[in-house]
Amino acid sequence: MKLKKLFMVMSALSTAGLLTACGGGGGGSASTTNATTSIGKIDGFGSVYVNGVKYDTSHASYHVDDQPASDDSALGVGMKVKVVGRVNSDGRTGSADSIYYDDDLEGPIDAGSVVVNGDTTTFTIFGMAVSADANSTVFDDGASYSGLTEGREIEVSGFFDGTQIVASRIELQSDSDKDYEIKGTVTQYDGSTITIELKNGSTAGPYDISSSVEIDSDLPSDPVGTYVEIELVDNGGNLEVVKIEPDDDDLIDDSDDHHDAEIRGILMGNDVDGYTVNGIPVVFNDPVDPQLIGTEVEVEGHMVDGTLVVYEVEREDGEIEIKALVTDVSSDGDPKNGSVTIDLGNGETLTFTTDNSTSFEDSSSYDSSGDGDGSFTLNELNVNDYVEVELSANGGGSYYAHSIEREDDSSTPLVIEAPVDSADATTITLLGIVFTHSASTTPSTGDKVKATDAGYDGDIDSLQIDSDSSS
Repeated sequence: MKLKKLFMVMSALSTAGLLTACGGGGGGSASTTNATTSIGKIDGFGSVYVNGVKYDTSHASYHVDDQPASDDSALGVGMKVKVVGRVNSDGRTGSADSIYYDDDLEGPIDAGSVVVNGDTTTFTIFGMAVSADANSTVFDDGASYSGLTEGREIEVSGFFDGTQIVASRIELQSDSDKDYEIKGTVTQYDGSTITIELKNGSTAGPYDISSSVEIDSDLPSDPVGTYVEIELVDNGGNLEVVKIEPDDDDLIDDSDDHHDAEIRGILMGNDVDGYTVNGIPVVFNDPVDPQLIGTEVEVEGHMVDGTLVVYEVEREDGEIEIKALVTDVSSDGDPKNGSVTIDLGNGETLTFTTDNSTSFEDSSSYDSSGDGDGSFTLNELNVNDYVEVELSANGGGSYYAHSIEREDDSSTPLVIEAPVDSADATTITLLGIVFTHSASTTPSTGDKVKATDAGYDGDIDSLQIDSDSSS
């Protein structure tokens, strides 16, 4: 979006009095009397949690992969969804009228495309680039981080960062599902073949079009320039198109105009060309912090002519990651709002808070023997459960959890990934706690390290310095 359009939108809103309560970095709140559109990933169940709101889904309609569904069982943690409904005045609860989900990509991982770099693996499917994170991507239905190998057929949901889909959820494609799906802009079409340009600029096709192809009635007779989803089948080694339909790459349409909106995604752009989140144009009343560009954020505001005028923006990730045993759990009455204390060894502990925005993922055997929804609540978390958490420091020794995952691990080591407070040849201070170590290289203050204490005794058994943070 160019500056001229940005100025016109801002001027129109200012005249209408809609910017009087705005603040680019916080403050203000959207009206709760209007319908609300929320786009983000599912952070938990017991109703559905999206963007910090617990949505009552008892009267919701479901649209999953272009098919109607009956209830929350069709959904999973990490799915990028659109919820249309209303948010109550507390800002934490609401009701959903409809929930939409469609994965971003289905197909086999391209040969020779897999690159593993520690906790991050990148690959392509039909040329579309994907990035998966061992800690933040949800893997389900048989998928795993170590199982991201060429030829593996998977379904991907996530946020596009300008070059790749940053996967929030990956699951194995069902053995009974032999169809693949990709999305892009049509660049060539003659009724017999079709070629599309993917969001990362790669070309997919030309693909032969089946004589029995299903073409959506809304598709123009000349679809060149139209953003579409195409469905492919492997016909004896030849990929053949069996379905073509127009698609909405940002999940926003005319029906969302003048809604309050909460959008989660990756912030892209600059002051000259404007900004987008999840492909949706956004405008800010205050200057944008350059450190937010390229990161996952949640923006809250009001939709006007397809543009979100932002009241509030929050970063949605943390720089501290810990794997540890739980020593205490406290809830304030809401199943996701409270605090958790974890064991940092040698009598030290760390307490962090959780709320409706915290992602709760259950990868443990407790889930498979329980409700099997891939999530849990504080009421289901027990002392001595092993968890992996992603935290931000709030100052004054307080911490907030962006995500918490319950795991099964027979060894249950303490693992801390955090910036170094201070260090010398025999000691290192992390999160204000002094540990001993015998590493041959002494990290510098500010370096991010990965420290493992297998015995929870305050002595670091393994110390690795993040090469991206060291000088």
